[in-house]
Amino acid sequence: MPNNVRAAVLAGVILLVAATVSSASAQPRELPAKLVTLGGVAEVHRKDTPAWVPATLRADIDEGDSLRTQLGGRVTVRTPSGQALRLGSRSQIAVLRGETGPEPGPTRVRLDSGWLWVAVMPGSPASTQVEVRAGPATVTVRGAGVGIRRGADGTLLVQTHHGSVVCTGPNKQWERTLTGPQQLTVPASGAPAPPVALAVDPLETTWVRWNADQDVAGGYGGAPPKP
Repeated sequence: MPNNVRAAVLAGVILLVAATVSSASAQPRELPAKLVTLGGVAEVHRKDTPAWVPATLRADIDEGDSLRTQLGGRVTVRTPSGQALRLGSRSQIAVLRGETGPEPGPTRVRLDSGWLWVAVMPGSPASTQVEVRAGPATVTVRGAGVGIRRGADGTLLVQTHHGSVVCTGPNKQWERTLTGPQQLTVPASGAPAPPVALAVDPLETTWVRWNADQDVAGGYGGAPPKP
């Protein structure tokens, strides 16, 4: 191969690699997220500290950190791209380390107990979406408002109020897509039945209404809840 041709090919490869790196680095970094609303008692456990400490408004929540609420507590965590994770009373999440790869993946959290509502803007790129690992399932929120409840008996309830989410089992043994308004009950072991129509527990009406109002006001989608 002539030297001038070889040089041209090499230059093209360098430009291609540079463009790929530039594209990846241009993606917004989703962590740390920020605690933007705080009601009642909530606590944070940092990955490099031995104990839980009181949560404070505007605190950063980063990889390896955990966040929990006490009875009556309610908090909202927002990523730099604007996605929201809202934790209900007596609930706990942990922020997981992101997977390495050529393209940044979604924000990954683990729901250890209680209620978590995730709101992701419609049309959000994969790098700004949210993935929730909760016992027997992984819930990928691509552009939706979804409530996820992990029960003490190991079951999982996923309620899609608007938009769509994908739920997968361990090692992707099963997969279910929910399009709002639908819900899915995942047993502690085994595959779940198909999704069914959404049915809100009367005891959770206030929680659902508050989140639905937040979604409409924040531009996440959905509709104002009926009186």
